[in-house]
Amino acid sequence: MTSGGLDLDLPGQGVRLRATRWPGAGTPVLLLHGLASTRRIWDLVVPGLAGLPLVAVDQRGHGESDRPDGPYDGQSVVADLLTALDALGLSRVVVAGHSWGAWTALRLAAAAPERVLAAVCVDGGMLHARDAGLSREAVREMLTPPRLAVPPEELVGLLRASTPSSWWSPAVEAVKQSLFTVGDDGLARARLPFDAHMAIVDDLLDTDHEALLPQVRCPAWLVSCSPDAARAQALDRTAALLAQPRALRWDGAVHDVPLQWPALVAGLVRAAADEVSAALPGEGTRS
Repeated sequence: MTSGGLDLDLPGQGVRLRATRWPGAGTPVLLLHGLASTRRIWDLVVPGLAGLPLVAVDQRGHGESDRPDGPYDGQSVVADLLTALDALGLSRVVVAGHSWGAWTALRLAAAAPERVLAAVCVDGGMLHARDAGLSREAVREMLTPPRLAVPPEELVGLLRASTPSSWWSPAVEAVKQSLFTVGDDGLARARLPFDAHMAIVDDLLDTDHEALLPQVRCPAWLVSCSPDAARAQALDRTAALLAQPRALRWDGAVHDVPLQWPALVAGLVRAAADEVSAALPGEGTRS
């Protein structure tokens, strides 16, 4: 992980979660990756958050955390995170999530409002599919991952081909490779098992997000990357359901914006932490 971080195991609900913690002063920040990603998606963002107490977690089934057969529903994932925060002694945090991690951040804020000071949703946590007029089956097919199994020496080439060359770097390569592991047969596959991936997809599709969003009472930053008309409409509709929305459109950004524009993402997370810190005089936290 990024220099200065301490890797450690944390308890979830019956699972072991792998995490990295950076000490600091001020409002603690919990960093959540997206579906089939790992905590390392934040590697390039963390230097821009230097001085804040940070925790990046591999959620169940992902990265270096345990991969149970299940469950993989949002309630179980939230329970994992609350257990991990208790183990760390963190009573209240800003939660920043990318993609599916943004939905997890909002679910955590809805389930435990006393624990979440603000949510930062980076190209996730919005009602895109419904506004695009797609059926559940069509969205499920779009979110079904390829069953990739390739020799490790071919993996880097595939990852490089799917990443804009303008921001490819050894650091980005390391983050991308963290999504895969080499099996006993010598082939590289996604760390998140296929069945677990699809269980998370089904949970996302079956959750009533329009009922969930009004339960989020804290400030919620929503970032939509390169929004087309449907995504812009989804952003507006999502913001209308939140108590304290802060909606942003980042034209020219790709979905993996923590790798493309890490300084901008860091600036947003810091702004969210600064905002809630200003509202809590004398409550600085050292972790």
